[in-house]
Parts: sequence; structure tokens; C-alpha cells
Amino acid sequence: MNRSSTGRMYGLGALALLLWTPPLQAQESMDMRDQTYRQLTAADAAGLDAPELPAPDGEVVTVRTLVDERLVEFDIGPVDLPAGMDHLRLPIQMAEFPVDGWIHGFEIEMVDEDGNEIPLDLLHHVNFIDPDKRELFSSIARRIMAAGRETVRERFPDLIGYPISDGDRMLISTMFANPLGRDYSGSHLIVRFFYSTESDGMFQPRDVFPFYLDVMGPVGGKDFPVTPGKTVQYWEGQPAVDGRILAIGGHVHDHASKLTLVDMTTGKTVWETEPAVSAEGRVTGVPSGTFFWTLGRRIFADHTYRISAEYDNPLDVPAPDGGMGAIGGVVWVGKNTVWPEFDRGDDSYVADLINTLEAPANLHSHGTQDMSAEDEPDMEGMPAEAENGDHTH
Repeated sequence: MNRSSTGRMYGLGALALLLWTPPLQAQESMDMRDQTYRQLTAADAAGLDAPELPAPDGEVVTVRTLVDERLVEFDIGPVDLPAGMDHLRLPIQMAEFPVDGWIHGFEIEMVDEDGNEIPLDLLHHVNFIDPDKRELFSSIARRIMAAGRETVRERFPDLIGYPISDGDRMLISTMFANPLGRDYSGSHLIVRFFYSTESDGMFQPRDVFPFYLDVMGPVGGKDFPVTPGKTVQYWEGQPAVDGRILAIGGHVHDHASKLTLVDMTTGKTVWETEPAVSAEGRVTGVPSGTFFWTLGRRIFADHTYRISAEYDNPLDVPAPDGGMGAIGGVVWVGKNTVWPEFDRGDDSYVADLINTLEAPANLHSHGTQDMSAEDEPDMEGMPAEAENGDHTH
């Protein structure tokens, strides 16, 4: 079963929880970033301690549980969004999930100070990140959800769900923009998660987890140059545990010709896709795959996997938007599977967390609007870094 998702930033985000794409922690478009700002790599973080995490304060994020509806609401705001505002990135917030059970999906909406619905054009992206759990293919903090204006509602079948516990912490990264011709004061972003508990139904859902792979590796910048002709960028790693991929999708830029996940231990291709392109040659979609009815495609903790993105640039100059290549998806992991011990001192974890927490300040210093200080409320596979690498040919 194949579907097409948008080929821009939310090529993964449009799949959101359905493919559980944390993808892409929302990457900023190249015209938003000053290229003098370089994200930390794992090597940069060697010897550094993990930064202190923000505490939940309830000033910017209010959490509500609607038990009868089996919904948990995260209310982010209020924020003022003047007409024509480029981007407003809030300081990273912390909130806690208030129930035990399983997440089955989400929906988002924007409302004004009176609770009236307003356009989702005002949202650039929102990300939920669990700082106390690791990703499947790396030791960085686990991406739980990523969504943008294109992603209004996604829901899993009730037979599967992401396991969640009362008190699980969530870092929330939110960016707004107002391309519209009027001001929106006191705006709120509402993120609702659908959930179930052990007492619901006769059978408990199967545990599924997000996974995320990037051709540039798990930490640091995600863009790479695409020179005239053929460019191939890849990264290799091992999953932390055995599992079965139930759904998968990807994100690439213009001039991409192929996105592939290969089991290098066996030589077998796990998944491969070619992006859909317009008559002008621009990427318009990345077909995704779901394998629910075949019980998924198996991956093994003692196997090495390669994600690769191939580009064919017909221009005489480097591609203006550069290249990206990422895969996000959902993996079914056995309920009694033991994950490697979480290592808060791992260099990749530390670098990624610093990059995440400092992103609002860094983007502000390079031309992106941020909440000013006076406006800010008081406010098993890779246990250690495996022999991984990223390469361009």
C-alpha cells in the first residue's frame, strides 16, 4: 500500500503519528538559516555534560485530561502573531503526560483568545521529544511527534499504540508564522492525543515505537551539497532492538532520484522509493509504505542498516536547496523486549539536546523572531557509539 506525502519539510510530518515520524525534528528551510550557525556534532560534545532541562511551569503549556473522550490536550499559548510576522519560535517547553496507556494518534488546531478556530497557516511546526528515552537507531532523545500546518489529524488502528506512562516528560518545540494579512492576538495551539488504557477493551495494543534515520547521521546539520551530476549520501547504524517495520516514509529535496534502506549484513533492500516529481522536475511527494497485513519487515539488532539518498542534479551549478535524506516510521517491538540502558552522558545525546534547547536562541540571533526575555514567562544495537559514518560520493 503506497501513499504520497508532500516532498517538502513535512514529507515526513504529513505522515506524523501514522508513520510516527518524529522526523525530522522540524528542519528549518535554508532561507531561514544563517549558514554560519553550525549545530554541534557528537565529537563537539565529547566531555560535556547534558544541559539542564526546563521544568514544567504551566505558563505557556497547559495540560488537560478529558477522560471520557480519552484525550489529553496540550494547550500552547497565548502568543501574539502580528500580520506579516516571519517566524516566532517559543523557548523550548517541558510538560508531562498525565496518564498510563497507549497513544493512538493526534489532532491539532489553532484557536484565538475566545476559543474560535483560526487558520493553521499560523503554525510552522510543533515537535514533541521525550528526553528520557532513546531513538531506535541512535542514543539521541526520542522524537514522539512532529506536525505542521499540513497535518491536522492522524490516528493509528486501536490494535497498536505507543506506550506512555503517567509523568513521562515531553520537550515541546513550537514555531509560528503569520503570512496572513491580519493580526492574531492571544492565539493558542491545541495538540490533542488520542489514548487508551489497560481497562479499555479485551486486548491490549501491541507496542510500537518511532524510528528516525538521516543520511547525515543522528546529530548535527542535515543538509549536504548537491553538485552537478550524481551525488549519493549515506549513513549506517544498528537498531537497539529487534523489531518489525510496520510503516515507513521519507523526506528529500528537489533532484532526488532514490531513497533506500538496506540491510548491509544480508545485502537485502528493506525499502526503496523514488520521489514523485512535477513536469518541472521538482519533488512533489515521497511514496510511503505500510506493511500491517504482512506483520511488518523484520530488522535485527545485530545487523547494520544503511540509509542512502541519491541525487541527479541536471543543473550546471549546485542545487539551490541542497540535499536532505531522511526516513521515519513505526516499528513493532515485542512487549518483553529489553532496551539498552539509557545513557544521559552519551556524546550524541548531549550534542542533540544542546542543539534542541539552544535552537530558539540561535535562530533568534540569526534573524528569526523569538520571545524576548521580558515576554518569556518564569518560565540494541548501538549502546555506545557504534562504528558509524556518513559519506558522500
